[in-house]
Amino acid sequence: MDEIKKLTPENIKIEKDNYDSLTVEIPDENKKYYGVFASSLFPITNIYKFISLFYQDITEKIIEIGIIEQIDAFPEEEKKLILDSLNKYYFSYEIFQIFSVKLEFGMLFFDVETDKGHKKFVMRWEHSKAIDYGAKGKILIDIFEDRYVIPNVEKLHPYDYKIFTRFIYW
Repeated sequence: MDEIKKLTPENIKIEKDNYDSLTVEIPDENKKYYGVFASSLFPITNIYKFISLFYQDITEKIIEIGIIEQIDAFPEEEKKLILDSLNKYYFSYEIFQIFSVKLEFGMLFFDVETDKGHKKFVMRWEHSKAIDYGAKGKILIDIFEDRYVIPNVEKLHPYDYKIFTRFIYW
């Protein structure tokens, strides 16, 4: 089994290429990787800790370069590049207010206010579509696989909490 390579600001250099992808250079090994992308090992519970960097080889196989344990250790410019790469794959809406939730045909129809404005979305009324997020939060996954996050359900306005827990009570 191969050893996991720990990536730090001391052993790699991260840049953006002309195609809006990342380039990672490992000077000590005289290696440079193109078309690099970031993936979180814990995208629900801790998206910014333990980030894996991957590239695609000429046979189109996805290969891991290594793992970044602490993104905060990187210089701001490199940190921003890594975060931008992550945010391309882990886009979500944060729900601030719930106007209504209706159940029809095994689907929940939500009307909410998010960090990106007013949204309406539909999700299946299933346990697998309302995932625990930390100790008191939920991630709702709609029919298009978009994610809607409520960081702490108990901090919702009492009216919103009542509407939400009427249907999502697990």
